[in-house]
Amino acid sequence: MIRRVLFIAACALASLHAAKAQSIRQCATMEQDSINKLKYPWRSNFDDLEQVIQQTLQQEARNPTNGRTEDIIITIPIIVHVVHKGEAVGTGRNLSQAQIQSQIAVLNEDYRRKVGSNGYNTDPRSADIEIEFCLAPVDQQGNPMAEPGIDRIANSQDTWTRTQIEAFKPQTIWNPSKYYNIWTLKFGGEDANLLGYAQFPDKSGLSGISDGGSASTDGVVVQYTSFGSAQKGNFPIMSEPYNKGRTLSHETGHWLGLRHIWGDGVCADDYVADTPPAKGPSRGCPVTTLACDNSGPIMPQNYMDYSDDACMNIFTKGQKDRIRAVLINSPRRKALYELGSLCTPIDPAAPPTVSFFADRTSCVLREAKVQFTSIATNFPTDYRWYFEGGTPDSSRAANPTIQYNVGGVYRVALVARNKKGYGDTLNIDQYIHVSNEGVCGSLTNFDPAYTPSILNAADFGSYTGYLTGTNSTKNMAYSERFANVCGYAYVSGAKIKFANLADAPDDATVTVTIYNALGYQGGPGAVLERKEVLLKQVKDDIANNRYTEVVLDRETPAGFGKPFHVGVEINNDAGYKLAIVSSANNEANNSTSWVQDATGEWRLMTIAYGANIAMDIEPIVGINPSVQISASKLLITPGEQVILNGRGATIFSWDSNDNVINNVLGPQLVVNPTKTTTYTVNGSGLDLCNATADQTIYVEGVTGVEKALETSIQVHPNPGTSVLNLTIDNDYVGDITLRMQSVLGQDVHPPQRLVKENATLTTSVDTSLWPSGLYLVSVQMGQQAVVKKWIKK
Repeated sequence: MIRRVLFIAACALASLHAAKAQSIRQCATMEQDSINKLKYPWRSNFDDLEQVIQQTLQQEARNPTNGRTEDIIITIPIIVHVVHKGEAVGTGRNLSQAQIQSQIAVLNEDYRRKVGSNGYNTDPRSADIEIEFCLAPVDQQGNPMAEPGIDRIANSQDTWTRTQIEAFKPQTIWNPSKYYNIWTLKFGGEDANLLGYAQFPDKSGLSGISDGGSASTDGVVVQYTSFGSAQKGNFPIMSEPYNKGRTLSHETGHWLGLRHIWGDGVCADDYVADTPPAKGPSRGCPVTTLACDNSGPIMPQNYMDYSDDACMNIFTKGQKDRIRAVLINSPRRKALYELGSLCTPIDPAAPPTVSFFADRTSCVLREAKVQFTSIATNFPTDYRWYFEGGTPDSSRAANPTIQYNVGGVYRVALVARNKKGYGDTLNIDQYIHVSNEGVCGSLTNFDPAYTPSILNAADFGSYTGYLTGTNSTKNMAYSERFANVCGYAYVSGAKIKFANLADAPDDATVTVTIYNALGYQGGPGAVLERKEVLLKQVKDDIANNRYTEVVLDRETPAGFGKPFHVGVEINNDAGYKLAIVSSANNEANNSTSWVQDATGEWRLMTIAYGANIAMDIEPIVGINPSVQISASKLLITPGEQVILNGRGATIFSWDSNDNVINNVLGPQLVVNPTKTTTYTVNGSGLDLCNATADQTIYVEGVTGVEKALETSIQVHPNPGTSVLNLTIDNDYVGDITLRMQSVLGQDVHPPQRLVKENATLTTSVDTSLWPSGLYLVSVQMGQQAVVKKWIKK
């Protein structure tokens, strides 16, 4: 049965079992997939495809025939990139044609469950996958190959790590929509014990996410000493127990969407119903080991285990169903056979058969770019694309990228001709659906027709306080779930409508939190980012009937195009009262609002209180990143130092609303404000959604004499050259501390302590050695401070 068990990190567990049994580690597919997710967070990945696979399997279960009586035999062309160091063919890494052919023979025996071969078995759960493989007879230009399906690449590098391989693949890959790419080489470094790894199939077009270049690395890599079968020829570089060609059978299973049979965890799920649950990978051929549920033995004979080559001989019917679902839904896998395989002899007089796909077709965001890929057959040499509503509206490239700037539904057409002059045309009406949402924007569940409301908890039970705020139940947090159907990649901040703040001390805060949506039933899961917000800021916003706008300290990947939550953590024990504005009850029926109770459990508001509401929370989102700002402190005493950092761009400039800071360059700014000041950072150098970000620093203890105090202090001449004169003319008597700093907060003159005994104090500072530029002169008088700008010419 299918196991629903908590997933555990695959690689650590696999390595643990391997260390106990033998030194070699067979497969790094899951590990590489995790690296790809981190390296290309915007790209669709195997988790995205998994959802589509399960939907397809459910549809097949409801309608088993689905209009067909049997599966067709699918034939996939292979190109083997033999990476060697210049050895003669058939020597060392430069594998012989016979050894390569022996490997393809094993692959066909295993995937066809061929009678009389090592790939045959009598297990009633076993299946003929009905996929065959051939060494591609023609190259990418349609020319016959002297050695079918073999691309020999001489390279001086001795051994390869996965990092080096992933950088090398794009230089050598053949069109992955027409060829199954396999590289053979010698692993080295931290990957010296590796036998192989694969790239899982991508599901392009998911939620508006681009593949982000994954086509350039698509395929399988195999250790050269494990490629081929020693049973089919004299290949002395091969040795037991991995010398019968099953490494490629295993990695091809990954390439077609299969997971390890033990689910990469302890008794975890491989999403296949007829594979027994196992505690971990097998070594050798332990046919008597019991499954996790004690229903019978495990299945070490399965190609997706870690058993010896001689042990492996089975794919199950459930694994076949899963592979077929991948072939239906993964565009590049489907393209390999849909219009005819290169394994079939080509009629040079035949015209191309035109077909194409796009990396996204629905919910394309305004100003987003769409990658089109031609999969026309018979090697076209001339392409003529036409894009209704696109920019540009035509292209002669084989695989163009087009931008859509206006919402609507648009037609795409392609005319392709080959070198014989024969052509074919394909028009698809209503192919590209462009949303009215832009690549940069905000999301909301709060419909403009909703009634802004502050709901009393008493209306939903024996409680006091606010339903979405501080109350007697002492809820810890509230959140809104955003479906993110158009696939925004980043959250840069949020706008939240608060109300009814009372009894809040100046230093009290709430925390705005971004969660993924992987909690129970889609509720808040892991925390992705937090940002504290002073209730002093919230109070000002409420008084001015405006949203509290929060800019996160860093650009936050919002589930990489998946659903996410934006929430507010509230401290019910801090003594303040606060509410988040929501809709009236029963106005919102999409169950998007969640509450975290005093025990830490998250529940839907509809379940916890029977409240059908949406809170007025708007995440600021984008496909592109935005400029971010962070501050070392939000509330300070006059003249206290604050460090501000800008992120998300390559060039930064700073300004302040009091004009003390004006076009100061650099990613960091050090300031000593004496009054509440808003600092703005402007970013450039990248394609950004929001190029500016603000942060207000609140200064406590500032009195009404601040303005008079500032005007009583003068620096002159301003601008000046070799001397800075300071004159203080006011009623203050006592110690004065004088500091002079660059705009980056660096002292350019030792701090001076002066004593003011009369109404007027004058002092001078030699500035002849100072570079030209803007300087800040800070004058501290008791508990009050004033900062003046001075420019040296």
